[in-house]
Amino acid sequence: MANTIIIKNSTTAGSVPGTGDVDVGELALNVEDRKMYTKNSGGSVVQVGGGATGAGTDDIFYENGQTVTSDYTITSGKNAMSTGAITIDSGVTVTVPSGSRWIII
Repeated sequence: MANTIIIKNSTTAGSVPGTGDVDVGELALNVEDRKMYTKNSGGSVVQVGGGATGAGTDDIFYENGQTVTSDYTITSGKNAMSTGAITIDSGVTVTVPSGSRWIII
């Protein structure tokens, strides 16, 4: 008997699952944006995998959003970076663990 894996999905550009939409380790796919998400052990929804590509398979561009809409914790022992003006919605917390950095350029 074959196993079937069905991943939660959306065909709406820019759609990101909320924390109540996925469980820790469960996958959700935005087919239109070609982005995959999961919930980490800290309860935050995070994108899985790399960024955008240039011509062919050149890893040239990474596009990030401009507004943090839900709580996010950078993985302990890792750093994060964002570009441009970043807005953090009211009541939303970004946690940067000791020894990690979040750089905005």
